[in-house]
Amino acid sequence: MAITFGQVKTWKAAPLGDAGDGLKADLRKLETSRDELEANGVAKSWTGVAADAARGHRDTLVAQLSSHITGKQQMQKALYAAEPQVEAIERLVQGILDRAKTNEFTVGDDGSVTSTATPPTFKSRYEAEEWGNSRQLVAQELADDITDALAKAAGVDVILSDAIPTGTVQSLDDTREQRGTASPEVAERWAQLTDAERKAIIDQKIEELAKEYGVDVEDIIWDDTISGNGSWSEDEKAVRLNPDRLSDPDLLHTVAHEMRHARQYEAIEDNNDFQFWWEDDPFDAHEEDGITEEQAEEWEENFDDYKSPDKDFDAYYNQPVEADARKSGREYLDNLTAAELDRLLKESK
Repeated sequence: MAITFGQVKTWKAAPLGDAGDGLKADLRKLETSRDELEANGVAKSWTGVAADAARGHRDTLVAQLSSHITGKQQMQKALYAAEPQVEAIERLVQGILDRAKTNEFTVGDDGSVTSTATPPTFKSRYEAEEWGNSRQLVAQELADDITDALAKAAGVDVILSDAIPTGTVQSLDDTREQRGTASPEVAERWAQLTDAERKAIIDQKIEELAKEYGVDVEDIIWDDTISGNGSWSEDEKAVRLNPDRLSDPDLLHTVAHEMRHARQYEAIEDNNDFQFWWEDDPFDAHEEDGITEEQAEEWEENFDDYKSPDKDFDAYYNQPVEADARKSGREYLDNLTAAELDRLLKESK
């Protein structure tokens, strides 16, 4: 869910630094305890099977403490990294609110900018237009600053969520494992873009993947009636995407995921294609990318007996074509950069 301006107005940097300092104090105690356990947890004079078992148990506890310490260090680093960025957001938000008040505008929690000024009496149409244009200019500048603040907030949100150790929040672990995570830079850049620019990036990426995979994509359908992020239709040769998910860069996982399904079908077709001995085998291109004939055969069997998520989610989730497509989407999102977003946007024009 996208961060709102109403939420960002409540953000304060000081608690982040305080939390980091608190973790720093906890870390000192934990490191001391771990070192003491490692050095003196089992008497050096103790021998025998029981002593070996005790040392094994001690080593397990030391490893667990070390893992816990690493997680806390990661979180502490993120808190300190986020603190100056939230300070900048605080200043930006306060500047927006001050300027809005000075110029007789209000800023809603949804980021909307509304004029509260009473138009003066004008002597001419030119004066009225000039006044209206000046008001529009200020409103647009405020809107741009709000977009900037929300983009910075999106980046901070990723910094902090990425630092949460594995095993702490199950839903976050599941997302990392299943879909990957956009970097703070990607999250911030994505938040700066308009929906039209996001669609242009997605269109360009689909075009490039279609060329790379050797598949035909007849259409990209933006459909707000679907419940999920998107799907690939082999019959229509179309990628269907949910425009309501455009604010979340996670939709880019869906793009790579669904285009991988398109490639799976293409690999199956090429694997079944007949050619004379003097003709090139179209499956060679797939093998060069690491797809084996055995994989293509497994995918074909899977599509013939495809498990729908609304009937048996576990079966759907674990079937070969979904595991493979999910891997493609995860790797793409994990490795995506803000520079790549800008390149795709530039190439789309």
